[in-house]
Amino acid sequence: MAIVKLSKITLYGREQHRSAVLRQLQELGCVHLDDLRGATKSQYLNDTLGTDVLEAIKYLASCPDQRPSTANDSEYDRDRITRRVLINQRAHQDLREERVQLKRAIAETEAWGDFQMADPATLNGLRLWLYRLRHRDTERLAETEYAWQIISSNSQFDFVAVVSAEQPQGIVGRLITLDPRSQHELKTRLETIEGLIERLDLERIGLTRWTARLTADVHAAEDERRLFLAANHALCDGPIFALRGWAPTAAVADIERFAREHALALTVEAPSSSDTPPTLLSNPTAVAGAEGAVTFYTVPSYTSWDPTWLMYASFSLFFAMIMADAGYGVLMAIGFAVFSGKLRQSESGRRMYGLVLAIVVLTIAYGVLIGSYFGASPPAGSLLDRLVWKRAGDTIMNDQPSMMLLAASIGVFHLMIANLINAYRAMGTSRALGHLGWAFALVGGLVLAIAKMADPPLMPWIAARLGSAAETFGPQLASVGWFVLIGGLSGVFLFTSDRPLFSSDWRDWAWRPLEGVLGLTNVSKAFGDALSYLRLFALGLASAKLAVTFNGLASEAMEISGIGILVGSLIFLAGHTLNLMLGIVGGVVHGLRLNCIEFFSWSLTDEGYPFRAFCKKADR
Repeated sequence: MAIVKLSKITLYGREQHRSAVLRQLQELGCVHLDDLRGATKSQYLNDTLGTDVLEAIKYLASCPDQRPSTANDSEYDRDRITRRVLINQRAHQDLREERVQLKRAIAETEAWGDFQMADPATLNGLRLWLYRLRHRDTERLAETEYAWQIISSNSQFDFVAVVSAEQPQGIVGRLITLDPRSQHELKTRLETIEGLIERLDLERIGLTRWTARLTADVHAAEDERRLFLAANHALCDGPIFALRGWAPTAAVADIERFAREHALALTVEAPSSSDTPPTLLSNPTAVAGAEGAVTFYTVPSYTSWDPTWLMYASFSLFFAMIMADAGYGVLMAIGFAVFSGKLRQSESGRRMYGLVLAIVVLTIAYGVLIGSYFGASPPAGSLLDRLVWKRAGDTIMNDQPSMMLLAASIGVFHLMIANLINAYRAMGTSRALGHLGWAFALVGGLVLAIAKMADPPLMPWIAARLGSAAETFGPQLASVGWFVLIGGLSGVFLFTSDRPLFSSDWRDWAWRPLEGVLGLTNVSKAFGDALSYLRLFALGLASAKLAVTFNGLASEAMEISGIGILVGSLIFLAGHTLNLMLGIVGGVVHGLRLNCIEFFSWSLTDEGYPFRAFCKKADR
């Protein structure tokens, strides 16, 4: 949980030195500037470089064969190179589209051979009409008055040419329209296209040596745009200018040294209650990938807390429970191993590395725990079978009441953590007791639900230790649940209000009960949010059942003589590929939803804005 402590800094200097100071401050790169002038967006410059350069860089960067950057800048002309790249891109795209059309046209002519449609004038007004007919429909042609000929056939269709001045009537089949060029002409054009594409590919590879130079220009233009914006943020009063911003407290020493070197006046202040500093998150690289999952939905306010660690753990666990298969986890591990090297090449990839690793490990571990390997269970008595979590002799995944209780328990625990964190942050105020009340109410509701179950988990273990006294365990547990639930809701009623607990103002005493009643209206929200975690079980069960279904379909297909093995294998591969993709999408979407909606709605009530350092992008 690391929201970086910031200090409010204000720099004062001579107006004539403002441009130089801004450039050096940009080199320092650790200050988030505030707007002291309230400049409108209409006063801001647009990007110095257009989208053409960005499009050219994107096209060159996607080239699979890259050339090293050239050290000779004498040939560099940004506009000329950008035009060449974009011309290459458009020509490449047009030729690829034509190649697809040519291949389709050639495939359509395979059944008809290499010929070219004759001009009707040379056939006394007659034309060839080409049809694809089923064999039984071809036999009916003998009953018509048309002249026709079967050109070729396959197991399903006959390809028939009919001679007629007008389009034949009464023929049941598909009328085929071929490209007016002959098959030979189509293949010749395709060969030409392939040669042109190869030449464009070679030119594109050669142009990649300018990628770094174009990127540097874009970064330099962005730096100039940021300088212009920063100049609009400065407040000028005669010969003096002032810049205000936020910097990490750890960087204040560097800023003081900067102020001395440039003869600037500097004030450093701690954030006040009226300030709204930006939020700068800082976490170890191993878990930093979860920061993106947090900021995907909201940016915590500066005075709030950083949920990155909890997001890292809970998102990985939720994803694993939704995937619910060790076999899929192994496939993900193989893909992760293949692309891990590429993942570590960029800063964002290195940040995602730890999160993806946790997801893969937990997916395999959870799959082993429930005993699912591509929808199949391990052999009875095997080592993998002994690792399976079982209840009443069957895998826990087949015990729906227990799995539903597990998912709901995870939800209650998750929401309880949210309220305990809020209670800790509100420590010293009566509001903290209100958050504790919600935590107790959630636990009490869960205990009450367990007590009402006909066959609660751990009951055999409890009965073995309590003997005959176990018969009264359920009612006693229900009493405990009611006590904790009512006690927790009482805390919510009494301590939801922010008004002083001991106040001489009668209005505080009048409003506290009303605000307590309003707080209790969130009972339905707490109940709904806790039940929302049942999707962990529902989606995991759906994934498991789909895997079993595809296995059954593949097994039945393999019993067919002849091509049964091939068909069954295709069903197995296609089915499990589809199920894996659905599991990944479901794991990401619902894993984020449970954290960003259910959990954050209880723990992150204040939204902030991100820390954006005023820094240079060029030469970084």
